[in-house]
Amino acid sequence: MILVLLAGLALIRESRHDELAAWDNAFADFLAMNSRPGAKPAPVTLVEINDSSLKRINQWPWNPLDYSRFFEAVLPLKPEVVAIDQVLDWERAIVLTEEEQVRRLPQYQNMLRNNILRAPKMLLGAELGVPEDPQVVPEVQPVPLLRRVSGPLRDIPEFTVVEQQPSESFRLSSTTGFVNLPETPDRSNSVPLLFRYRGQVTPAFALQAVMLWAQLTPDDVVVDSGSHIALGAKLRIPIDATGRMRVNFGVPRGGLDYEELMLASEQKEAGRKAIASLEQIKSGIVLLSRTDQDARTIPLAARRNGSPGELFAAAIATIQNRSFIRQAPPWAQYAVVAALMLFGYWVPRWKKSQTVLRGLVALAAYVLIALAVFSKWLVWLPGVMPVGVVAVCILFRAVTPDSFGRPKKPVIF
Repeated sequence: MILVLLAGLALIRESRHDELAAWDNAFADFLAMNSRPGAKPAPVTLVEINDSSLKRINQWPWNPLDYSRFFEAVLPLKPEVVAIDQVLDWERAIVLTEEEQVRRLPQYQNMLRNNILRAPKMLLGAELGVPEDPQVVPEVQPVPLLRRVSGPLRDIPEFTVVEQQPSESFRLSSTTGFVNLPETPDRSNSVPLLFRYRGQVTPAFALQAVMLWAQLTPDDVVVDSGSHIALGAKLRIPIDATGRMRVNFGVPRGGLDYEELMLASEQKEAGRKAIASLEQIKSGIVLLSRTDQDARTIPLAARRNGSPGELFAAAIATIQNRSFIRQAPPWAQYAVVAALMLFGYWVPRWKKSQTVLRGLVALAAYVLIALAVFSKWLVWLPGVMPVGVVAVCILFRAVTPDSFGRPKKPVIF
C-alpha cells in the first residue's frame, strides 16, 4: 500500500510535464469521444468540401461561382450565420481560363457579393502574420477588437500584419475572423479564441462565429486572460493563458458534404424527401470548409488527422452546448490513489498468474467509472497515473515470491 501511495503521488506530479500530460490529454479525448452525455446536437453544421466535391469541380481554389452555388442552396434554409474559413481573394489566383479570367471573373464576383449581402450574418476567414522585414512597419488594417480585457496578455500570440484577407468588396459586407492555428506536432485538442494585433486583442474565427450567432457585439464580450471569456451575463468560456479553449470532440453536431447539400436542397425545393436532414441548419451556424485529404494537416483527437474546419466546428459546438471539459481537481486524483491503495493491499495475496488479469480488470472498471464521471460532470479523471500504479503492482508481484504477503500457517508442536 505504501508503494502504491508513493507511485501514485510521483505519477501525479510527473503527469504535469509535457510527455505524460499528452497521454492524459489523449485519455480525455477518448472519454469525450466515447461518453454519452445525452446533449442535443449543437446548432452548427459543417458542410464538407471533400475529395468527391473537388473531383466533380476538378479544381482548387474554387472560383466565385462555385461559392455562389453554395449560397443558393443554403440561404433558403434560413441559417443564422454563414461562415467560410477560406480567404476569398482572387486578385492573385488563376481560377479560370485566361479569357474567362478577364471576362467572367468580375461577373462571378459580383454574383457572390450579392449572395453574401443576402446572408443574415456572414463570417469570412482571414490570416494574421508578421512582415518579412521587421524594419518595415506595415499599414494598420481595421480588425474587430475586444476592449473589455483584463489580466496578463503576454502569452497570447501577437501579430503585426493582416497577411491574407478577403477582397474589399466582400469585407465591406461581412465580418472577418482569423483562422491562424499554431504550428505544432502535438495533438490539437484546443483552439485559439484570442489573438493580439499590434497589442490589441481580437477574436479568432470560432469565437467570432459564436458572437455573431449569439447576436453579441465586441462590447458585450469580457476577457479575463488566463481564466475565461464572458459572452454576455450567462456564458463563460474557460481559456488558458494563451487564449486557447479545450475542445470537446464528443459534442454532437450536424454535418454533410457539399454534394449532399446540393442534392438535398434540390429535392427539398422540388417537394421530394431529401436524402439528408436539413432542419438543423435553420437558425444555426453553417460552416463551409475543406475536409479533403490534402486539407487534413492537423492531428486531432481519436488519433487521426483532420482539417482546420473540423476543429473550428467542434470548437463552436463546444461553446454552443457549453460542454467544457475540466480536469479532475487534486482531491479527486488523491481519491483515486486511495482506491488504488486498496487494490495494492490484495496484490501480495494473489498468485502471479492472477495479477495481470486482475490488474486489467481493475483498469477496465476504472475506465467505465471515468466514462460515467465524464458523462455526468464533464470532468476527466487521470489516465496515466492508474495505468502506472497497476503496472508497478504487477511488476512488484512478479519479483516477489509466492509466499510474500500471505499469512504463515501456525506451527503446531
